[in-house]
Amino acid sequence: MSGPRWYKGPVTDAEFLLNLWSGPFGWIAAALWGAAWGSFFNVVICRVPAGESVVRPPSHCRACKTPIAWYDNIPLLSFLLLRGRCRNCGDTFSWRYFLTELLICLLAVLMHYLFVVKGTGPVGLRLAQLTITSLFSGLLVAIAAIDLDTLRIPNVITYPGIPVFALLSLLMGHPRWYDGLIGAVAGYLVIRLLADGYELLTGRLGMGYGDAKLLAIIGGLLGWQALLPTLFLASFQGSLIGITALVIARRGAPPEDEAEHEAEEPAKPKEDPEGEEDEEDEDEEYALSREANRASLRHARIPFGPFISLAALEILVCQDYLSVLFPYLY
Repeated sequence: MSGPRWYKGPVTDAEFLLNLWSGPFGWIAAALWGAAWGSFFNVVICRVPAGESVVRPPSHCRACKTPIAWYDNIPLLSFLLLRGRCRNCGDTFSWRYFLTELLICLLAVLMHYLFVVKGTGPVGLRLAQLTITSLFSGLLVAIAAIDLDTLRIPNVITYPGIPVFALLSLLMGHPRWYDGLIGAVAGYLVIRLLADGYELLTGRLGMGYGDAKLLAIIGGLLGWQALLPTLFLASFQGSLIGITALVIARRGAPPEDEAEHEAEEPAKPKEDPEGEEDEEDEDEEYALSREANRASLRHARIPFGPFISLAALEILVCQDYLSVLFPYLY
């Protein structure tokens, strides 16, 4: 007597686990996992630059200091239900909290697809790679957000991150076990040499040492093979976006010949002689602010960390396609 059509014989434990994590359960678990870590990394983005603990006090409204109840702290859902407001005082929360949680959640789902559904090896190894890459992705998002806000990458994140991810690279399937160790050391040295060389030649600071430590984290996990592609993609995208941003900013700056045009116009009669001194002060303040604006555009600092983070995520996700440009990638 034959069994039902869907029966294909006995299933081993490994096959059962792989089918379980490749099916709807695995997708949902990955989404919940990513959303939960997105909530944590929101705390990191908010508190670490201020030198605050990420553990104590518990989550609270920054305006009224009221602790947030657990049912108001459900990732993604609570923000939508409360319309981004504090239940107690009604103060609004930035949409960046929601978008950060959503982005890290989506990245975790993407890592689930790449390393569990489409991955190779035992199911335990696939789940380990999912855990590592989803946390790595969330950390890159947090570092990028902090660098955008403060133009700094905190040592409290990078110092422990370098050895941790270099050690975890042993589970990422690199050709040699020491690829991550070489990547961590080389990643730091490359940026350090570039930064010191730029400062020596120009007398101005270029890339900071925080960027060097960030690249050390990336090289530690992805191996030394990912360093050149990361720098290439980061530099290309950073130049493209940075130049575009400066062009837009310059369009809003006062033109160079504005003062000349104003000088050619006939002077308006001043009805109140006592106000002449005030108007001269205003003209002087305007001229000073205009020059300060031009100087700020000439010496504008655009953080490089977000572009390094973006490039690392692109390599992690698109390494099969990027291997056409960088054959030695893996």
